[in-house]
Amino acid sequence: MKSILRGKILISFLFLFINSCSKDASIPKEQAPIQYTLTVTTSEGGFVTPDANGTYDAGAAITISATPNEGYMFDRFSGSDNDDSRCDFARYCRTSIKMNSNRDVQVFFKLSTSE
Repeated sequence: MKSILRGKILISFLFLFINSCSKDASIPKEQAPIQYTLTVTTSEGGFVTPDANGTYDAGAAITISATPNEGYMFDRFSGSDNDDSRCDFARYCRTSIKMNSNRDVQVFFKLSTSE
């Protein structure tokens, strides 16, 4: 009698287990990463490398370099993580941008003055 009872319990358990794992059970979908847009613009007198305009996952770190053309010098960044950096005596200047929101970064160059 005990073995019949154990058998019924085992069959009931297996029935519940199999039905709880049915293919109709909802599987949570993987969330798409949060993404932000970076727009980099330059004034006359230089260029930025790499071309970093685009969409990035939240938390991405981007480094850009500003290089002045002949007769110009780097002036400043606006909208980067370290706008106050000055690189007047360097051939190029770098800045970093952490993508924690949509970002608009501007790079300014100015005519170099000859003494």
